[in-house]
Amino acid sequence: MSRSKVSRFWLVSALALVLLAFSLFTAFGERGLLQLWRLSEEKKRLSEKSFRLHQENEVLRSTINSLLHNDRYLEKKAREDLRFVGPGEIVYQFASEDSRGSRDESVKGQAPSPRLSWERNEHP
Repeated sequence: MSRSKVSRFWLVSALALVLLAFSLFTAFGERGLLQLWRLSEEKKRLSEKSFRLHQENEVLRSTINSLLHNDRYLEKKAREDLRFVGPGEIVYQFASEDSRGSRDESVKGQAPSPRLSWERNEHP
């Protein structure tokens, strides 16, 4: 083999090796295509989470506005959360689902834990 063919072979081999290394670094390096794909997926996930949080914020803003400016809504929430009974309402107590199932197993004479229900008495 002549000297020019040998040097050309090494030049092509070195160039191919450099191109291969560059390709691997581009695909799998710190800022490579694989990392770009991961970041793209993370951006999509964070975008969806941001959208859900914006929707939740709108619901919370609406609730705050109703609590500040709507007395009926405020009264309804207080009754639900604090279990208040209004004038003219009758309270019914029902056995809870848990106590119904355990009633057969429990000792007779124990009262089940009550569940409250409200009904407005329309007659004075």
